[in-house]
Amino acid sequence: MVLKARKMELYVRIFNLLLTVLAMLFAGHCAPRPALGPVRMFYPEIRPIEIELRSFSFQPNHLVILRNQSPFSFRLTNTANTWHNFTLLDPDRNIILKKDVKPNESITFTIESLDSENYTFYCSQFLHRFLGMEGMLMVD
Repeated sequence: MVLKARKMELYVRIFNLLLTVLAMLFAGHCAPRPALGPVRMFYPEIRPIEIELRSFSFQPNHLVILRNQSPFSFRLTNTANTWHNFTLLDPDRNIILKKDVKPNESITFTIESLDSENYTFYCSQFLHRFLGMEGMLMVD
């Protein structure tokens, strides 16, 4: 009888431990997102919009572009030692484009036009967005 009680106590402790771990994972996912950085205004006809892809962040991560300045040219520079990408979503959460960038390399590309909306961009590599690698592109 004592053996059964100890066995039951062990099961209860394991169950409580699992619940605690799950609660910690859930609570971590509910944490507030990092705030957007300072707003950067760009005039793409002068030069490409430079975005640095760091370890789990974009610099800058909050861009404002004037709509009448299209087409928009972007230069992405990956300064990290891991693959990153730039995935751009429209307001309906549809992927507009996705550009992969190798470690320590840069790419340049052009988008012909965007409507006056707020767009989200992020890195779709595993857990990168969760760790804070996202930003906002506002076309005004």
